[in-house]
Amino acid sequence: MKKLFVLFLTSQLAGLPTAHCQLPTADSLHAALDTFLTRQLAAQLAEFDESKKGNWLYYFPSVGIGYTPIAKSGPDGDIRFDNAPRPTISFSLSQVLNARRRDRDIRAKRESLAASAALDREKAHRELDRQLHRHALLLLELETMRRVQEIDRQLFVLIQADYDAARISPQQFLPKQKAFLEGELVVMRKGMEVGNLEGEIRVLAHFLSEK
Repeated sequence: MKKLFVLFLTSQLAGLPTAHCQLPTADSLHAALDTFLTRQLAAQLAEFDESKKGNWLYYFPSVGIGYTPIAKSGPDGDIRFDNAPRPTISFSLSQVLNARRRDRDIRAKRESLAASAALDREKAHRELDRQLHRHALLLLELETMRRVQEIDRQLFVLIQADYDAARISPQQFLPKQKAFLEGELVVMRKGMEVGNLEGEIRVLAHFLSEK
């Protein structure tokens, strides 16, 4: 009965989801990250292009209404002044200077944004490489732990047989049973750690679904 209980608990632990390498290739992850960063930069630059559309208005003269008196000769020869409102047009050199200054500011901001985006791109790819290296080490560690745990499982089968045959006492058997099950839990948790890291890498690369 005790043997059946141990085998049942072991099978339940073994049946829990464990992490295998579920990541796309490194090239695919880097390509997805590059695509996202390119689209992000294009969207940011589009804001400057939108704000630049009305710049041509700076080159138009100002139109208004003036009340400049105009002298006119009446029928009787008298000089009269006509104060009726008339349209006026004015143009200032400062309008052109403001427009050119605005063009330079927008151009400088675009160049600054592009330069900053290039640095961020390089940094993001380095971080992705770092996480992929960490993932490879964790996979190696997990595989080694599973091999060790398989040896422990085989040893525990022998210990279980000795206990069932009453060759060892419960005081000798139970600590070994506990150690074996704790080892199973450690391997399971390492598998979950690998799975969590794979999710973080997908988010980092903006690769959230298989292509």
